[in-house]
Amino acid sequence: MQRILDMAIKDLRVLSRDLLGAFFIVGFPILMGLFFGSMMGGIGGDSDSTSKMQLAVVDLDNSEMSAKFISALGENQNLELIPGELEPSKEKVRKGSLVGVLVLAEDFGDSVGLFWDEPPEIQLGMDPSRGAESAMIQGFVMQSVGAMASERFADPNEFRNVITDAKTEIKNDQDMSFLNRQLQSAFLNSVEGMIDSVEKMQTADADPDGETDDAVISGGNFEFAKITSLDITRNTESSDTPSKKVNLRSKWDISFPQAMLWGVLGCIAGFSASIAREKTQGTMMRLQVAPVSKFDVVAGKGLACFIAVIFVVALMTALGMALGMRPGSYLNLGIATVSVGFCFVGLMILLSTVGKTEQSVNSVVWMCNMVMAMIGGCMIPVAFMSGFIRQLSFLSPVRWAIVAIEGAIWRDFSLAEMVFPCSILLGVGAVSIVLGSVLLSRKLG
Repeated sequence: MQRILDMAIKDLRVLSRDLLGAFFIVGFPILMGLFFGSMMGGIGGDSDSTSKMQLAVVDLDNSEMSAKFISALGENQNLELIPGELEPSKEKVRKGSLVGVLVLAEDFGDSVGLFWDEPPEIQLGMDPSRGAESAMIQGFVMQSVGAMASERFADPNEFRNVITDAKTEIKNDQDMSFLNRQLQSAFLNSVEGMIDSVEKMQTADADPDGETDDAVISGGNFEFAKITSLDITRNTESSDTPSKKVNLRSKWDISFPQAMLWGVLGCIAGFSASIAREKTQGTMMRLQVAPVSKFDVVAGKGLACFIAVIFVVALMTALGMALGMRPGSYLNLGIATVSVGFCFVGLMILLSTVGKTEQSVNSVVWMCNMVMAMIGGCMIPVAFMSGFIRQLSFLSPVRWAIVAIEGAIWRDFSLAEMVFPCSILLGVGAVSIVLGSVLLSRKLG
């Protein structure tokens, strides 16, 4: 064990003297974290048909008008609506599988599109890392709600029945003052007169200029809907402690997990290249004639890389906390860090065997790093990827590393929920270590 530790210390000292290598392991991740964090932790933009935003819809009303609203919203080319139940949908949003969840209340159909009534309340729960998409979806929702007003006017007979019911409700409301009753009744009478005009317009010949009265369908200054925020975080209750919520505390909660992975990728690139460098410089040959086994050499490299990964994650966590980041669970963060370290140590050993020279190994490793980063969510959020690339991202260890770290920092993963991403990371690491060690031993002779 002492030989392995000595080998690891030697490699860490060599790394500390390589200023450029140290920059890509420490300096570059910090710059990436600060850069993406300054952009509010998310990347916005227009979504095309191949990268629709997946939005869960919970229809508690199940009325004809709520179905028409969902149909109108579903016509938006930027959205993919997924029917679901409230709690499962909130869990999917919290875990990052969906961009948000939209909830229509039980009385949604009674008031939607009626500008004299209280606007219907629509609850919208969004992934905290998707701030830009949240604003876009709210605009799409308001646009669809506005279309419901036009839908009401489309059938004057049906709308007249709604007004009749409203007038009856006003008449039977004993708590309403006489003045308010008279004012609202007069208003509804004027609306009824406007409906008569609309009905005449529908049956009359079209205007030669092709113009219509925009006031018929315009929302004016009326509020068509009231969008309220739905909390998608888990509430934890205890008999000994008050209820608490795990919330996204700062924009750095989102950007720093991605930045950590850039540092980890820098570690495996640096240590993979160091193995190739020592082979070309003859260091490996001198180690082979020394009383050091091949296992000690490989284990020493792996331990040094593992220590470097732990250092990068710890450093980025400390910097993030100085800026306002607060991990939801330090235990889960420790588990995620160990799993990430083990996984990428295995990848480092495996990738160190892909070339004969330092330059060839370094080129291949960074090519693999860029591919894993691009499809894993380090550059472009997975939600913005096309369907095929999104499915391909499941093959990237970077994706599972980000899921595990985010689960510990702000997604409020339980220990049971940490098992899945961490198991994938540990499995990838174990397979890579075995395969890489066999290939490296053969190259060392």
